[in-house]
Amino acid sequence: MKERDFLEGETLADDLTWREQDILILLSEHLTNREIADRLHLAETTVKDYVSKILSKLYVKNRRQAVRRAIELGILDTDQKPAASLRINLPASSTAFIGRRDELERVKQHLRKTRLLTLSGPCGMGKSRLALKAAEELVDDFQDGSFFVSLAPIRSVDHIIQSIAEAVNFPLPTHEDPKYQLLRYLKKKNLLLVMDNFEHLLDGVGIVSEILQSASGVKVLATSREKLNLHSETNLHIGGMKVDHETGSENPKKNDAAALFLQTAIKVHPEFDPSPEELAKISEICLFVEGMPLAIELAASWLHILSVDEIKDELKKGLDILTTEVRDAPDRHRSIRAVFDQSWSLLDHDEQEVFKRLSIFRGGLTRQAANQVAGASLKQIAGLVNKSILKPDPNTGRFEIHELLRQYAQENLARTPQASDSTKEAYSVYYADFMQEKWQQLRGSNQILALAEIEADIENVRTAWRFCLDQKNASQLMKFINGLWIVYWVRGWFRGAIELFTDCVATLAQTDPDSDIQAVQAVAMAHLGFFMSWVGLAEEGYKLGQESIEILERLEKPIELAIAYQAFTLATYYLDFLDEEIEAAYRYLKIVQASDDKWLLAYGLWLVNLVEFRGKNYTESKRFAEASLKLSNEIDDLINLALCFTSLGGLAIHNKDFAEAEKYFTRCYQIANKLDFRWLSSNAIKYLGHVALSTGDIDQAHERLTQSLKIAYDLGLDRDIANHLYDFARLRVAQNQLEEGVELISLVLQQPVSDLARAGGGSIGDNAKELLADLENRLPSKLYLAALNKGRENDLENVIIELVSA
Repeated sequence: MKERDFLEGETLADDLTWREQDILILLSEHLTNREIADRLHLAETTVKDYVSKILSKLYVKNRRQAVRRAIELGILDTDQKPAASLRINLPASSTAFIGRRDELERVKQHLRKTRLLTLSGPCGMGKSRLALKAAEELVDDFQDGSFFVSLAPIRSVDHIIQSIAEAVNFPLPTHEDPKYQLLRYLKKKNLLLVMDNFEHLLDGVGIVSEILQSASGVKVLATSREKLNLHSETNLHIGGMKVDHETGSENPKKNDAAALFLQTAIKVHPEFDPSPEELAKISEICLFVEGMPLAIELAASWLHILSVDEIKDELKKGLDILTTEVRDAPDRHRSIRAVFDQSWSLLDHDEQEVFKRLSIFRGGLTRQAANQVAGASLKQIAGLVNKSILKPDPNTGRFEIHELLRQYAQENLARTPQASDSTKEAYSVYYADFMQEKWQQLRGSNQILALAEIEADIENVRTAWRFCLDQKNASQLMKFINGLWIVYWVRGWFRGAIELFTDCVATLAQTDPDSDIQAVQAVAMAHLGFFMSWVGLAEEGYKLGQESIEILERLEKPIELAIAYQAFTLATYYLDFLDEEIEAAYRYLKIVQASDDKWLLAYGLWLVNLVEFRGKNYTESKRFAEASLKLSNEIDDLINLALCFTSLGGLAIHNKDFAEAEKYFTRCYQIANKLDFRWLSSNAIKYLGHVALSTGDIDQAHERLTQSLKIAYDLGLDRDIANHLYDFARLRVAQNQLEEGVELISLVLQQPVSDLARAGGGSIGDNAKELLADLENRLPSKLYLAALNKGRENDLENVIIELVSA
């Protein structure tokens, strides 16, 4: 359109969008871009873009000229009511919208494709705020605007129509049926209705269906703790905000939940400038409440009188800290308890009873577990899902309960001691039987599935184990104990295993034990000694193994005794007590040969192969390794199969058949990855690094040793770390970086675990000293001594981080 046309009074209003007209009115009120943005719930950059378009369409250079031109053309009446107030009633927020970009985009995408979208989820998840933000950003999609209908204050479905009419500024002028008046009014409209908090008015959802049928230009965005269950409905479940624990301590801008915490914190404590340690703890708080926005805001609101540490501690004590005295907060948001009271009131009696019992679960649950422990029927589970009490995971088939909701239900369960006790009993029995079943699967072809299923339920397994331990229930504890040993070993949870089995030994020592309790305690000692040896505390492992063997020999428990010998063998290996190691391995083998347990026998054959290798009886070592390999293949035992490949690879290295060694350790690595057996992966990669080093492929050796060290460091295995540093020293020598080799060896010799054995014979320290003596001869004295002193002064952790980051 030419400037001449404007001056002649062409219908400029048809060229300006209704949003541009709204902004033009606000320009006439001399509002800034920021003020306009706040008034219309837009981003300031969006307002700036609109203003630029208005200036262009009016052929003017500034805002003042735009207002004057609009008045001259008769399209701006300074006395008129701003169009914005007629086309939008979305309540303004007093704080910036934080995060939720992925969810926001999903909401907008769904609203462009569907006419009824429900945001469901527990109260306090920010459903209303998300709906409002989406409505703000989509306001230009609706010619007649976006309107917020607050249903929270309504107590009767009879008032829904009146609330919608008031929201859209329709006065219901005649005496005819209000519903018909409203439907007739909406019929020609193109608008969005944001219907907030529908969960207590579900008997009145019929009006939504009627609006959608009669008014084709109307869309509905509803928020509710449960679905509306209408045929045309698209449901989007809203969970907690993103909590990235790794980035939380570094950059809260990458952590939605932490950013929300800080936004609230600064309002109550304007000088709050968190340290990196406090940021890390803020992320822990956000993780604890599972990213629930309301809980985060309530927790942060205490910063005017409590430290971050104190808030974290109070949260662990219960829900009562999650409350506020802010006067303008909605009643339903004044405390988490009030929020959950409201959710509880929406459940019928049977659902309340089931939910109470489900509160015993930790880390989610399966449908089968819900049925057997809590008596939950499929219909009841579906009902709790619909009401956002349970959250289904379509990928696993499991159900999750928000931790704060679980605590609330647990409090209700505790008020009925009989129900609480019977639930604990059913829970303990279920998981004891579960672990007994998985123990059998861990010994054969279902290892990978069994490991995954135990890991998925590990919090429940640990909790049920603790219940059985409190009851000193020996028969139930024995169903858990060996499966726990395997899972903790394979997954690399060494420190957790030490804590778990230490607790078991200490708890059972506080009672007058019968033979069954003594047997459980002795097996727990054996497993504790096993993990002590793994983390470099082999002397403690040795003592525990000895005590365990003495008890189980006296009790005449042969299978349990074999397990004790297996753990004792590891301690003697690390301590380089070769004679005792050989004796223990052969005693283990003798016991299991008398049984019909092929799994135990396969492991025993591998164990004897190991001690024969250490005794330099390589022919015998290979014979036992191959026998174990054959039996492991027969029973589909991947764990022992991988261990056998490790042994055969070690024999190949000894024979300098590096191609064969590469093949065996590669096969071991592949199996370890399938199993997610982290230590075995690290070990296989380390030996592949040895192969590369022996064949002169320095770059490959560096890559493999770096990868292996990183896993060992993540697992916290002090002995393995020292062993890796020795290997890196050898690598530096091969790279002709002799001074760095001296520094690493010097650091190795500072570590207490350097006294422990290496697989190839001798201790880590002995091997290190041999290499150091060679380097002393190859370096000038001054350079050698300087490197030696530097290595002694180096910080172990800094050196490791530098190595794995190179």
